[in-house]
Amino acid sequence: MFELFLFIDPLCKACRNSENTVLQISEDVDSKFKLQFIPIYNLKVVQTDFCNSNNQLKKRLSSEELSALYRNVVLDYKAALFQGMKKGRKFLTAIQDKLLTEGYIYSDEMAIEIAKKCGLDVEMFKEDRRSNLAKKSIKKDQDLVQNMKIEKPASAVIFNCEGNDDGILTDDIEYSTLFNACCDKNLTPEYLKDALSESSLKETKMKHLRVLK
Repeated sequence: MFELFLFIDPLCKACRNSENTVLQISEDVDSKFKLQFIPIYNLKVVQTDFCNSNNQLKKRLSSEELSALYRNVVLDYKAALFQGMKKGRKFLTAIQDKLLTEGYIYSDEMAIEIAKKCGLDVEMFKEDRRSNLAKKSIKKDQDLVQNMKIEKPASAVIFNCEGNDDGILTDDIEYSTLFNACCDKNLTPEYLKDALSESSLKETKMKHLRVLK
C-alpha cells in the first residue's frame, strides 16, 4: 500500500494539473493507494506564483482580496473533507475549475452550489466551513508542510506503507516519475540513498527524488 501526499497551491493551474496526474496514477498503480491533497497556506504561497503558471488571480486581485480568497477556499475544502476524502477532493477540483478555468468570482453561493453537486450534506458543510475544527485542520496541514520540509507547491511525498517510516520526496510531478516510484519495489529509501551516492548517471536519473526522514 502506498500513501501519497501532494502539496499544492490551491489556486494554481499547474498544481491543478498535478492533481490530475496523481489521480490518474492512483487508478493505474496495481496497489492500494491512499491519496491526500494538502494545501500550502502561507504568505509566500499567496503572494508568489511558484509554478510560473501565469496566475491571473495573483495579478488581478489586491493582497487583501487574494488572502481572503485563499482563506475561504482552503476552509471550504477542509469542511468538504470532513465528509470523506473523495468528496473533499471532488469539491476542491470543482471549485478550482470554476475559479481558474471558467473565470468565476468566488462567492458563498458558488461554494454551496458546488457542495450540492459534489453530493455533500449541505447543512453540515455550512456548519463546518468556518468552524474552529476547520481552522485547526488547516494548522495541522501547515505543521505537516514544515515537518516534511516542503519548500514549494507541486511537491509530493510517497510512503511505501510496507516499508519503513522514511518517505520519498519529489518536486517532479510527472506521470512517469511518480508511476515508477510507486511501481518499482526496489525504489525504497535505502535503495535511493545508495543510488544517489553511487554514480552521476543514477543521480541524473533520480535527481528529483530524495529521502525524507
